[in-house]
Amino acid sequence: MESLTKQRNILFSAWAKQPDQAKSAIFLLADVEGVLDLKYLSDTQLFITYDVRILTMDVILQALESVGFYLDHSLLSKIKNALYAYTENTLRENLGISESKMTRDIFMQGYQRRLHGCRDQRPAHWRHYL
Repeated sequence: MESLTKQRNILFSAWAKQPDQAKSAIFLLADVEGVLDLKYLSDTQLFITYDVRILTMDVILQALESVGFYLDHSLLSKIKNALYAYTENTLRENLGISESKMTRDIFMQGYQRRLHGCRDQRPAHWRHYL
């Protein structure tokens, strides 16, 4: 049987306006359910280990792009990502897993776990004045 944990490279665009996208993505993906390990390889490359039963590479890439990361869109990357999407979706269907996380939902649990509070430095009477 094929392994249910996958190890893949995420390639970011070298021409992006943001330097160190891979480091920023590590901080963002660290709290995501299903992500088992993250390794920084270079400014444009990240190595990720994840559980296919919980999320797929296609969902991870869509979520990163929706948040504003610039991914590599070379022909080779497109072919690899299409192959990953096909094999992972086929594996999930064979396992009987039909539901998939939405791209916006994969960051929700990490966001909800963080401590939130009032970050406004003004006193309470000034916050409610306007």
